[in-house]
Amino acid sequence: MLDNNLIYDFGFHNGDDTDFYLAKGFRVIAVEADPNLVQRGIERFNSQIRDGQLIILHKAVSDTGGVQNFYIHPVKSDWSSCFQELAESDGSKAEVVTVETTCLDSLCKMYGVPRYLKVDVEGCDLLVARQISRLDERPLFVSLETSKRDYAGLFAYLYVSGYVGYQLVNQANNVERAAPSVIGEGKAIDYKFSQYSSGYFGADLPPDKWLSYDEALTRYLKYKELKQIDNKELGLGWVDLHARRPQ
Repeated sequence: MLDNNLIYDFGFHNGDDTDFYLAKGFRVIAVEADPNLVQRGIERFNSQIRDGQLIILHKAVSDTGGVQNFYIHPVKSDWSSCFQELAESDGSKAEVVTVETTCLDSLCKMYGVPRYLKVDVEGCDLLVARQISRLDERPLFVSLETSKRDYAGLFAYLYVSGYVGYQLVNQANNVERAAPSVIGEGKAIDYKFSQYSSGYFGADLPPDKWLSYDEALTRYLKYKELKQIDNKELGLGWVDLHARRPQ
């Protein structure tokens, strides 16, 4: 059953997104595969965990139960991945750890369907998009980092899952992003995003920026072309794909 006070944070990382959701008054289920980040998160959010507002799960997202390898980048924790080639794409040697796995369907059955699902799990965003399409009831809002492997599949899974509005949000701009003029999600708070923040979501996104599937895909292809031409000047940052269901 849909819980409008619940958010899933897939790819908890350093907890900056979870911090924003908690400050807005939401309950959060956070999933993180890196044991070091999990421990830091437990220390950072000790009181919210005790109060039951936050649950941090030390797990990797997968289609299969059991365990799998997770590759931790030695310096850039946001590059760590279930895929060795992604974690070591800059020539670094990743630390390998074994992590228990979970899937979106199991979490929804245990904790409820979230109002918003944020996904930033290096290389596994397409897998989560596929899992969304298999749910009987789906989050009202989702965001996924545009897939480095199959962006077309990412868009397609959201489309067949019944999402009708799309926004492309460049995370590089979140640090300077102004607060929405009308608060649509949770409590109105004075908040400053970090360089790792996914930023606003759902009804806090500009209402005039929602696009159709075709419009969003066309704009993403243009962004991708610019990034290939010159990603230092023209195709800056990295893009999240937000999607909404009819309400």
